[in-house]
Amino acid sequence: MKKCVLIIAFIHLGLGVSLAPAGFLQTREVDRRELLEAFQRQLQNVVKTAGPGVVAIVVSRSEFYPPRPPDAPAGQLGAFDPREFIKGDASPSRIRLAKHLDLSDPQAIAEHGCAGGVVLDTSGLILTLYHVIEGARKIYVHTAQGGSYADIHAADARSDLAVLKLIRPPDGLVPIRFADVLLYDLPQRKATVAPGRLVVLLAYSGRGELRLEKPSAAFGSLTNVRHRLSLLRGDGDVPLDKQSSYYKSGVLLEHDVRPFSDISGAALVNLDGELLGLVTAGAVVYDRSIGPGYALPADENFRRILEVLRRGEEVEYGFLGVTLAESRGRREQGVEIGAVNPGGPADQAGLRPGDLIIRINGYPIESYDDLLIHIGAALAGSKVELTVLPRLGPPRTVTATLAKFNNPQPFIASVRPSPVFGLRVDYSSILTLRLRTQPLALASPILPGVCIREIIPGSPMERKLKTLGESTDRWLITHVNHKPVASPAAFYSACKDQKTLTLTLIDITETPPRPRELIVP
Repeated sequence: MKKCVLIIAFIHLGLGVSLAPAGFLQTREVDRRELLEAFQRQLQNVVKTAGPGVVAIVVSRSEFYPPRPPDAPAGQLGAFDPREFIKGDASPSRIRLAKHLDLSDPQAIAEHGCAGGVVLDTSGLILTLYHVIEGARKIYVHTAQGGSYADIHAADARSDLAVLKLIRPPDGLVPIRFADVLLYDLPQRKATVAPGRLVVLLAYSGRGELRLEKPSAAFGSLTNVRHRLSLLRGDGDVPLDKQSSYYKSGVLLEHDVRPFSDISGAALVNLDGELLGLVTAGAVVYDRSIGPGYALPADENFRRILEVLRRGEEVEYGFLGVTLAESRGRREQGVEIGAVNPGGPADQAGLRPGDLIIRINGYPIESYDDLLIHIGAALAGSKVELTVLPRLGPPRTVTATLAKFNNPQPFIASVRPSPVFGLRVDYSSILTLRLRTQPLALASPILPGVCIREIIPGSPMERKLKTLGESTDRWLITHVNHKPVASPAAFYSACKDQKTLTLTLIDITETPPRPRELIVP
């Protein structure tokens, strides 16, 4: 009986002996202590390797902090100095309030709670989840090397990711290493995550009465790779908020590791100490103390979005310009196109109603959720390869250059393009989608150019645009100095180092649009 239990334990620990022939296990008495000590060394090595890259994040949303300057960027939260706070009023109540607001004191965790995150680089960039820092007034990050208040470098609600920037990063920060996370079998590669894979969860316990010396560790296994309930259709009948949250359409790693599965931002790593994903409490809509835990997988889409946030920029999600057919029809694989936006990326790539999209960049597409995730995370301006099965004929591969999805979810970006004479622009698809009042098949075409995103008050561009009328939400800039511009990047490049600009604009509500020219300044 003991031998049977030992063999089962050996298999569960996943140290490779489970692949040995059955006769070998029957003829060789396994040393239980040797087995457990081997796994113990492996677990200790994971903690030693990945532990220094795990952080504890304390967030306060208190209204009692000194007000921020009115012109301060959204993510610039700054530090808190309790000594400065009590200058001029050192009453006992003021001192107690200062102590409450001082997040650098580990005892503050007992009052404010604690979330998780990981170190991205030695400069002090920290990765966590958007819902952890949403609405924050102050953020403090405890690392293995010391602590610091932090600003929000960039954050994106749709992906639920945020990157913080330590104000005074300590020396010797150790970045986390990322695993190769592949959720699907591809023609040339097999999935790297699957039920049964052993994992380790690293997090600070979040108990204010204990010192923050090193993260706690617990091990278990992946129990599933889960999809949320699929959206039924990809058209206007699906509320926009349901189309623009990862939790509504993305894949989650399900695990059985307890405790710490309710600490958002905790690190889920493999037995090599590499990050598989970030634990999230945002995957469920109600509190529960039993059941599995979930993590956002750090797959290719995750890391592509992360790179944008590391640069401090806005995540610009891709837009293909299709809706799906009402019924499955002939579909046995892929998703069937019901309508194509005139002038959009799909239209320009030659896609037509009735075509089946079966792969995007090699990834299999089986639902609208798959389409939404892979097109969105490919990002605006990028080229994607679509494998399409037309109504007649063999499959074919086409390339589409994505436009930008009109994302209603909030974001923070500390790095923005410099305004051109007071003007910032955006993709033309944003303007078309904002003005869309008809089904996609009848919608206004997406025209080449850039739309007006922001006009700085009192700028030369504001004065010039007023000559076209009070409303600026229908104008498209098609040329700069008589050269066509089809994207914001092309616009800013054409304007670089120019002292005078000749802009060609059209009103997309006119039929046909009539070009106007403005000379700025």
